[in-house]
Amino acid sequence: MPRPQDAESAYTKATKSELARDFDSAFRLYIKAAELFLHLSRSASATDQARSQWKKSASKALDRAERIRQVSEKSRLSPSSASGQSEAATKLTPVGVDYFSPEQQSYVLKKGGNINGAVFPLWHEPVLLLSQIQPRLSSLQSKYEAIWRNEVENLLTEDRPIFPQDISQNIVTDCSVCASISSCIGHDQRFKSNLAKSVLHASTTIESQSGNIYDLRLLLNGGWRRIRIDGLLPYHAISGVPLCLTCKSSDPGQHKEPKTIISWPSILEKGYMALMGGYDFPGSNTAIDLHVLTGWIPEQVSIKSSDFESERTWTRILDGFINGKCMFTFGTGTRSGIQWKKRDLLSTHSYAVIDVREDENGRFVTILDSWAHSESIDVALRERPNLLEMPWLDALDIFEGIYLNWDPQIWSSNLDYHALWRARMDRKACFHQIRAKLERTGTDPEEIWVLLTRHIKDTKRPGEFIACKVQVEDEESGCSVVCDQRQISHKGTFTNSPHTLTKTKILPLNQSASVSILAICEDLTEDIGFDVTIYAPKHLKFTWEKDIPKFPFTKMLEDSLTSTNSGGNHTYPTFMINPQYHLRVTPYKRVEARTAKRTTLLVETSKDLPVQVMICWSQGERINEPAQKSIAATSGSYTHGLARLTTQLAPGDYSIIISTFEPYQTGPFSLTVNSFASLDITPIPQEGAGMYRRTVKGIWDASSAAGAPSFNRYFQNPIYELNLAAQSQILIRLQLLRSSSSISLNVTVYPASVDNINSTKHVATSGPYDDPITGVVSPLTSLPKGRYWVVPSTYNPGIQTGFQLIVFSTLASIELVPTRL
Repeated sequence: MPRPQDAESAYTKATKSELARDFDSAFRLYIKAAELFLHLSRSASATDQARSQWKKSASKALDRAERIRQVSEKSRLSPSSASGQSEAATKLTPVGVDYFSPEQQSYVLKKGGNINGAVFPLWHEPVLLLSQIQPRLSSLQSKYEAIWRNEVENLLTEDRPIFPQDISQNIVTDCSVCASISSCIGHDQRFKSNLAKSVLHASTTIESQSGNIYDLRLLLNGGWRRIRIDGLLPYHAISGVPLCLTCKSSDPGQHKEPKTIISWPSILEKGYMALMGGYDFPGSNTAIDLHVLTGWIPEQVSIKSSDFESERTWTRILDGFINGKCMFTFGTGTRSGIQWKKRDLLSTHSYAVIDVREDENGRFVTILDSWAHSESIDVALRERPNLLEMPWLDALDIFEGIYLNWDPQIWSSNLDYHALWRARMDRKACFHQIRAKLERTGTDPEEIWVLLTRHIKDTKRPGEFIACKVQVEDEESGCSVVCDQRQISHKGTFTNSPHTLTKTKILPLNQSASVSILAICEDLTEDIGFDVTIYAPKHLKFTWEKDIPKFPFTKMLEDSLTSTNSGGNHTYPTFMINPQYHLRVTPYKRVEARTAKRTTLLVETSKDLPVQVMICWSQGERINEPAQKSIAATSGSYTHGLARLTTQLAPGDYSIIISTFEPYQTGPFSLTVNSFASLDITPIPQEGAGMYRRTVKGIWDASSAAGAPSFNRYFQNPIYELNLAAQSQILIRLQLLRSSSSISLNVTVYPASVDNINSTKHVATSGPYDDPITGVVSPLTSLPKGRYWVVPSTYNPGIQTGFQLIVFSTLASIELVPTRL
């Protein structure tokens, strides 16, 4: 928070600059003073008189800045300015927003305190008056005519030991919260950490001298916030049983029926429900809830995902759990009738894990089923939660998700950033890019974690979809670091969870590097805040790059992936039909004729479409199948909604290829190219563009798989007679119906003359036998009117497989029929 003297100092300096006719400095300082006064006026600890005075000072500073701007504009447009009079004195430098300034960061955090129509101040802010929040009762609690009642005058004095299995979920649909509290209690029990109870604090305000007002310290929307509640809990009006989470403490090591009810976990639940809008909580997952309760880093692992690694996941969990650095739960999916050893499990439910072990009998997890299964509230209160000793492999079969939270203390440092996504009129995805400079002292490969968190304004409304794209850019080469240019892995999906965690490798060669982070939000209808946190090990240190040079040259085009041009990744023979563009890079100055310049390519599409962008050295022609040595750069793995690369491009010609992960995935997209060099982009036509197309399919069978001419049976291969009614340009492509990189192909065209047939006297050929996955093609050839034979062949005889011939012609009608010699 800025100090009043900082704002006054900026205003005084602005006045002096204005009197000295340094209007550019005065303009900038007046804007800065106005910003400082406005931030001061938002202070929760300020008096009404001070706020009013600061708002007036901000208005006064803005008025002076506007007057300078008007004078500057008049001076620029006046006839005298043509002669250069006073031009230097009246030219104003645009004042941009410093998103990294403490004032701007504080503004985002304060704005994030507006949740569900209530205001939750930051924990460190002085609070003179803060209303208590009474969470709304759920419809089921209202059905049971719940009343608010106080059982304990000062529950913070309750010091009886409790265990995870003492927690029971009652009629509130907050299984994730109950599982989170159970996990914290389990951690407290094993490591004396006090994670759960440390959330609760006795309020020190005048109105809370009775000891029945509590402040909860919870992490949400980028900062630790204060939630103030009283000690009342909902109880059944007649039976007197609690209608919320219950905790029934038992003596350690004994199994007798518990008799003591501990209230502080119920108050913890109440405070969380107050923050989330009421006991009609729509549900969450424990990774989210534990992050709010403890600040531990959330991570979600999908067990049913194709890239799930059981062995690696078990090793990480076991090590983290035993060392107290990880808490986790399991979550069921939507399928019904889930059972384990005749024990019914609920759908879409969270189950806390309170023990993990590996011994000679195998791998086991102890799962807590804290749900009261009885329909009778009285019976449910007396029920003890169930502990399920489940083999690890059984758990992987039953559950669909693992929700982990990691102690942030395992990282040596972290770097935070808070900002706003601004809603766009066209409802397209919002992007916000930041960069962090990397300094390293070690030489081993390292890993960093980047956590993107979307702020929550209304818990009843479905959350917007977010994604985070992290790229390491080598400072020396100026390029994105991609380990394998031809990798085709598929990752980086959008999620409507408020968190998405991205893990990025920092290789030893990256001694000087920057990390580029792109925070993306879709379906945005209003401005919303977000946080980015980088977690780094001890040998890495990050600082934000505040002054990123803007690209002077930008080109943007919009196009669509359709059923006729969406060819999938490079393992498909249809890769060649993907949209391609000729990029020409020209030097801005003659002295830079051979200098490579930093260039970025960005492809934006819908959140459901996995895309990649690739740039190849070429003469601007269409690339059928890129060789490793021809690839200048790629965006790496296929990612949903967005693909981005950064590279250094010397002046010359290149081909840009945009592809989806699978063929025939369709949707609109935009391509933006930014560079420090002048550039131009034009679409590259499809093969045979503007020509008529004819496709025939055939097969090499036992009698026709005759091989190359050197095997002396060449003309026993399938032969197709091509009849041209007039002169025409012809281009023919031969492809396998089942692609194979081990079958070499050739297609050749001969004049149709039995008397003069010779394998060397062709009029067009695809050249030497080759095995590209996209097939082989004869060059565009002009043929006079007449009859021709088209011979498709494999190099080795005896290969029985199907093929297709695609014939492009400038004639609207051609005949292509099978024949035998």
